[in-house]
Amino acid sequence: MSRLRSLALGLILLLGTVDILCAEMPKVLDPRLQLELIAEQPDIVTPIGITFDSSGALLVIESHTHHRKPDYQGPPKDRIRRFADTNGDGKFDTWSTFYEGTEATMSILSAKDGSIYVATRMEVFRLRDTNGDHIADKRDEIAHLETAGRYPHNGLAGLTIGPDGLLYFGLGENLGEPYALVGSDGTKLSGGGEGGTIYRCNLDGSDLQLMATGVWNPFGMVFDPAGRLYMVDNDPDSRPPCRLLHIVPGGDYGYQFRYGRTGVHPLQAWNGELPGTLPMVAATGEAPSGVAWYHGELWGTSWGDHRIETFRLGNNGASVQATFQTVVQGDHNFRPVDFAIAPDGSLYFTDWVDRSYPVHGQGRIWRLTWKEQPAASQALPLSTAEKEAKELRKAPTLAALEYDDPFLHQAAVYGFARQGVDMPLEIWQELPTGAQRLGILEAYRWSHDTKQTETPLPLLRAAIDDRDDRVRMYAMRWIADTQAKDFLPQLQERLQSHTPSVREFPVLLSTISWLESGSVGGRNEILEQQTLAGIIRDDNQSAALRTLALKLIDPRSKQLTDETLEALTHAADNDLARQAIQVLYLRGGERGEKVATDIALNTQRDPQIRAMAIVGLSDHADVHQETLQKLAADDNDIVRQEAKRTLRTATVADPIPAQKLDQWLAAIEGEADVEAGRRMFLSSKGGYCIRCHRYDGSGADVGPDLTYIGQRMTRERLLESILQPSQEIAPMYVPKVLLTDDGRLHIGYPITDPNVNEKRLFIDTAGKRFELDPEAIEEERDSEKSIMPEGFQQVLSPEEMRDLIGFLMETSTAK
Repeated sequence: MSRLRSLALGLILLLGTVDILCAEMPKVLDPRLQLELIAEQPDIVTPIGITFDSSGALLVIESHTHHRKPDYQGPPKDRIRRFADTNGDGKFDTWSTFYEGTEATMSILSAKDGSIYVATRMEVFRLRDTNGDHIADKRDEIAHLETAGRYPHNGLAGLTIGPDGLLYFGLGENLGEPYALVGSDGTKLSGGGEGGTIYRCNLDGSDLQLMATGVWNPFGMVFDPAGRLYMVDNDPDSRPPCRLLHIVPGGDYGYQFRYGRTGVHPLQAWNGELPGTLPMVAATGEAPSGVAWYHGELWGTSWGDHRIETFRLGNNGASVQATFQTVVQGDHNFRPVDFAIAPDGSLYFTDWVDRSYPVHGQGRIWRLTWKEQPAASQALPLSTAEKEAKELRKAPTLAALEYDDPFLHQAAVYGFARQGVDMPLEIWQELPTGAQRLGILEAYRWSHDTKQTETPLPLLRAAIDDRDDRVRMYAMRWIADTQAKDFLPQLQERLQSHTPSVREFPVLLSTISWLESGSVGGRNEILEQQTLAGIIRDDNQSAALRTLALKLIDPRSKQLTDETLEALTHAADNDLARQAIQVLYLRGGERGEKVATDIALNTQRDPQIRAMAIVGLSDHADVHQETLQKLAADDNDIVRQEAKRTLRTATVADPIPAQKLDQWLAAIEGEADVEAGRRMFLSSKGGYCIRCHRYDGSGADVGPDLTYIGQRMTRERLLESILQPSQEIAPMYVPKVLLTDDGRLHIGYPITDPNVNEKRLFIDTAGKRFELDPEAIEEERDSEKSIMPEGFQQVLSPEEMRDLIGFLMETSTAK
């Protein structure tokens, strides 16, 4: 082997080495509590679910199959390990194996009768120890999944038993694969593409029922003493924070996998944005995995934020609201997963330890105890509205569909669906309000999905032309979900003959594109670009709708001309003018830079518009030195500062080190200039984020969509992700390190699947694409470095970082 190739292989090994330092003891932030380590590797490795059996022994799922690598040395299958006190001194002292032989095992639950329920990716079953030897010897199937999906943690999970004596569990998004869930009595419920769902059945698996839908991956569920069901929901890649959800019968929580992983598609919702969907109770930490009811509060694990968090509940109409607090905070080697409440009232939880998804031989179990016995906790009582919702599920009224409270409206919808809604079209059309017509349409949909009734085609055709845009949007979602292509001509005609509302427009456009192609990534681009361009050119359309079309259109679309964009830069509406300038910038070319120069020098224009025009010169600042020097002496401070930034060639003097987050947080204190932050996001002399990220419809799809990042992350976490991008890399954005047969080393994010018959396409750290012949790739492995470049502390001053983060965090309240 050549010296060059040996060095390259050595570098690959270096990049692939996991730098696990001596882990710090997690910090307990509640002074009433204390934390102790109960067990760790090699006694317990990669633990997931945890519960106490009826004898007080601890049962823990020990994973050995999750993304298992060929060289993994552990047992061939997952095990349920039993940790028991064998000498009666009150301390666990002996490990044994209660059960083994499963794959992708997710959840475990102890029932009052002593039986143990287990969920794997593909099945839910019940275990019993009938001879008292602490080894399961009887196994009964509760439900099993029939599907081609095999990704380990998006199948069955999240076991809990309700006050009604029923078993509740969830099914993850299953990568959109068609499936059938079969109960022990042969009941079969089918689906595919709709995202995660919640089911319930008798404890023996009979009478399987769909309870709710529209989630992502329901890893943890629990009932509070008042009978409310809560779930922690892992998140789509880009849109929102992860969610704490209040699950109610018939609830639709908005997410559908068929429209992509990101969560930003117009036919998806995450916080009740679309008609017929319900909002979250609260945001949770990243990658929530478990939830427990403990001493009057909900407790959650945040695998991605390395913490234990609590949610103090309060009434919120027919649902609840929650106040978040961190109770335990660890370092990057603290990965809490699931809870179990011990007979003595202490709280145990598992710890995956390492950020790696593949099983890795590490693991810990922790115990939280009270320094002094706390006062007895009290459950949050049901509000008057919650009690009314319970009655409406039994006896709905049309008047209840008028409620602004989405949970009361939905309770009436579920009530109509349960009793078998059957309303003639003529009567439906005469209902006095859009809320009533929407509610009945929702009830028909739930009946259709759960009882396999026929789709009410005349009702949907009438709903498309309803006078209320909420009814139209709901009908479009139903049509898209069911791929009802017969409606395509009516939708296309409506787009041509009616001006949609601003919130309806992306739903209508996406429904048409979805019906045309059946694919998020392979939409009918020509049709979509023609439609958007037509709206942009139409002076009779509202400025808001034209602005939205400019955000959605491909800046390089051949349907859009420089002349049209130039004309729009003079629009009286500043948002429309600014968006036209932005599209010209992203489009590139001398014409756009000429327009930007004229606007920037025009002292009669709004300073914010002039500053945005200066961004349009940033890619070729060297060519525009004379103009920028003049603008750098402008009387207006906004214009002057943007020009000076665009002229800048040197890095920041004496930058704060990226690892000094506390110093950075102190340095970026103060009120952010959101508009300056917007320009930082765009400018090649700023963050230049738009080359890899999408925001509010515009940008690229190399990294996550950042439109809702302010809802997803705290200010500190967002700062850390910018300064230390390799600290935490989401699995779907892990770059590849590749060695080719010419001895060259390449690092890039794959944007096409491996295929021996064609080139493989990657994007490098500069956002540029490159191709490799698959046959030329000799070595390939995951990189420990993010595709996002490092060194922003040398590019952005603290003031500029404050403005950029202020712009991104604005979505926590504005979006």
